[in-house]
Amino acid sequence: MIPLRLTDVPASVVMRGDPDALVHGVSIDSRTVQPGELFVAFGEGARYIDQAVERGAVAAVVEEDRFEEIRQATDAPNLLMTFSSLRCVQFLGDANATASSALRIGITGSSGKTSTKDALAHLIGGQRRTVAAPSGFNNELGYPLTLTLMDADTEVVVCELAMRGVGHIAELCALAAPDIGVITNIGTAHLELLGSRERIAQAKAEIVHGLAENGRAVLPFAEPLLDPHLPSGVEITTFGEEAGADVQLVDRRLLDDGQELTYLVRGEVLALRTNLVGRHHARNLAAALAVCDLLGLDLADVAGRAGDIPQQRWRGEVRTLPGGVTVVNDAYNANPDSTEAALRLLAETPVEGRRIAVLGLMAELGPEADELHRGVGAFAARSRVDIVIAVGEQARAYLDGTGMGIDGQWAADADEAADRLADVVRAGDRVLVKGSRAAGLETVPDLLAERLEARP
Repeated sequence: MIPLRLTDVPASVVMRGDPDALVHGVSIDSRTVQPGELFVAFGEGARYIDQAVERGAVAAVVEEDRFEEIRQATDAPNLLMTFSSLRCVQFLGDANATASSALRIGITGSSGKTSTKDALAHLIGGQRRTVAAPSGFNNELGYPLTLTLMDADTEVVVCELAMRGVGHIAELCALAAPDIGVITNIGTAHLELLGSRERIAQAKAEIVHGLAENGRAVLPFAEPLLDPHLPSGVEITTFGEEAGADVQLVDRRLLDDGQELTYLVRGEVLALRTNLVGRHHARNLAAALAVCDLLGLDLADVAGRAGDIPQQRWRGEVRTLPGGVTVVNDAYNANPDSTEAALRLLAETPVEGRRIAVLGLMAELGPEADELHRGVGAFAARSRVDIVIAVGEQARAYLDGTGMGIDGQWAADADEAADRLADVVRAGDRVLVKGSRAAGLETVPDLLAERLEARP
């Protein structure tokens, strides 16, 4: 963060201490405060101000309805009062973005936001001083917190913008408008909240309307759902697999440890090797390359960095368990598009044994949930999957879709799913674990490992 005096902290008043003390960062968790940061307390977090100060917080911000109580209970030397902790953080992010000359990139989409954000930050990082949103920092609180991570020499900040309805992305853009806005895709996530893919497209297109002056957009090529919602006069770069895209994926070859990809970037051939696997990651990289091209980066250098792109926990983690069983833990989240992408990857990956899919519910799909689960089950049956284990009540619909041509089993929860897996897996099998966080399937690989280790 660019240093800020306490008296300049927005939406607040210094009630005790030195108004000229400098803030070098922002934290909302007393357990992770770093020296020199401002601790902004939310709700019961005000009880932990002393712990934050012990960790080095230069000051604490408390909402006015609790201020007098906390002032008497804490020895913190510097105390500020605010009418809203959320607004204080939001205005801090906006103030830091205004003070910075860094170029802001915002990424949204029905799926692939986080993986595209992580890949793009890594690719840019070789040539520009780059800050990227930490995991989960994509809403009305996480977005401004990301903006506070920029310091005086940051050149690019890569942000992730999530939404739960129409207007949410517009609100985020109003805090600090992106210079480049990226939409990864228009899928079926959040159908429960928005009702249709057309409304999802409307909500995602808010990032294009919310661009900074002379802002540019990176969009999937030939996505008709976006067309009615795009403003005139915005420079648009497209990506995809179709001829005519500005960045076109033209070839991919699977490797044991990733894939080799060939793109046409505005007509010029760019070949690279990446550790990321699957067609969906190849498409996401096309979007990232489009941004790199807009930034004027050396694309040969960008391609050279594609071989070791970091991946976050539970997003396609591959692990070999006792007995020669391979598990892909992709249980961070799920919707019909991302689940079909994971199944497609499972189908195209060479295996010595069988392909097994452990599928939990896909949340926030609304009245069409059962139909969409059945559709994914049918896709699994067409995708060379040998066994499907559906986990949870709503996941039963997967088995309705798979029909009789596949070994379909049901489990009540992650623990029972691990039991069923332990009964059927053998050396050479590859197991995909996929579901929304509400399904709680991220524990399945560990539970299965325990059972396999206990085998006689």
